[in-house]
Amino acid sequence: VAYGLTCLELEAGDSGIRSAVSVQGSLAMFAIWRWGSEEQKERWLPAMHSGEAIGCFGLTEPDAGSDPGTMRTHARRDGSDWILNGAKMWITNGTIADLAIVWARTDDGEIRGFIVEKGMPGFSAPEIHKKISLRASVTSELVLADVRVPEASMLPGASSLRGPLSCLNEARYGIVWGAVGAGRACFEEALSY
Repeated sequence: VAYGLTCLELEAGDSGIRSAVSVQGSLAMFAIWRWGSEEQKERWLPAMHSGEAIGCFGLTEPDAGSDPGTMRTHARRDGSDWILNGAKMWITNGTIADLAIVWARTDDGEIRGFIVEKGMPGFSAPEIHKKISLRASVTSELVLADVRVPEASMLPGASSLRGPLSCLNEARYGIVWGAVGAGRACFEEALSY
């Protein structure tokens, strides 16, 4: 309830701020906390908690939209590493993120999550401009062109759509409270007018 009330008040101020908070905590941090290794948790969660590291969540794709079952982003093994290729779209925090939780389909059909760090060769996050709404929210595309990530960057606990969908369920809780905050703010503004 405390988290919900926080999201309500943040979105009453600006929907983009609540969006950034939800992505950081309910998507990126939750993915590591729920599906990550102990080493990944120790490395990333304290820095993300303090705001020293910003995360984003790469699931939505240009051609798949909100249907993650048709994702085209691909991960193939190369020795002990993984090579990622694909694109993600409408990614909150993407351009400013230090790490991206990227979901990809492997050769054997599994859906795996990977921690892709800013600056990895082949990884870029161009910002999307001229949006009609949520302009205070940094929204990006994620481009993965032969991005090599070590085995230690794969989230070991997730091997199906259950991984990313559980993260979306976490985020929906704050979003619903946020919608109430936006509605209240609109009502108060109309009443004042």
